[in-house]
Amino acid sequence: MKSLVEFIENYRPGFSSEIVPADEIDIALLEKKAGSLPGAYRRFLESMGASMGDLELAEASFSIDGTLDVYNAKTWLQHGRYIPVAGDNGPSSFDWFLDRSSPHGLDDCLVVRRPLAKNYPPEASSPQYVGLEEFLYCEAFKELRLPQLPFRRKFSSPDDAVAHRSDAVTALAEEKGFKRIPPAEHCALYERGDAALLLYRHPTQPTFSFILGCEDSEELERLRQEFETRTGLKSVATR
Repeated sequence: MKSLVEFIENYRPGFSSEIVPADEIDIALLEKKAGSLPGAYRRFLESMGASMGDLELAEASFSIDGTLDVYNAKTWLQHGRYIPVAGDNGPSSFDWFLDRSSPHGLDDCLVVRRPLAKNYPPEASSPQYVGLEEFLYCEAFKELRLPQLPFRRKFSSPDDAVAHRSDAVTALAEEKGFKRIPPAEHCALYERGDAALLLYRHPTQPTFSFILGCEDSEELERLRQEFETRTGLKSVATR
């Protein structure tokens, strides 16, 4: 997760001095309760599993202490399909889990939201991101970079997205001088200095949305018109 820390440092200087890795004893204890951990999650724990400082992503808490508390209280989760990685701090009662049954890449898993309910059906889970690493990059970009740009618009495809293609977004972004930021592959993060774009693609459905932010209102208006024309989507102002 060194690259993630460096990425966040670009927008939040000093972040590397705020974070606290999880203790190896706690990681070992977690593995006794959860089973073998996906490599992406283990790297996260080894980098900032005890604390992310004052940074909150997705209105959630990623502390290993919280995860261990969940396993102690909900023993039926132990060695199960779902690994609770973050507890919701917002109005939702849905927490964040890794779904072992849907691996991604070399050592990551699908990120889903679901309540801490023993008999909650797997098919009712809400898939959010293809993997934990992409989840962290996208949420950090949303939390730290986009708010730096005072003028923003959000575009969303309808539930039936067959008539709309997200590759039109990436193609136009590159035409307009945006540079894609690795390593996100399914979703996409774009930077241009005076503007930025975050493309969110649903992990299992063709639906997508994207937020476009600019320093200049007139430039945002020009880009808005071009993206609406190219994608066929209408946008709304967003905070």
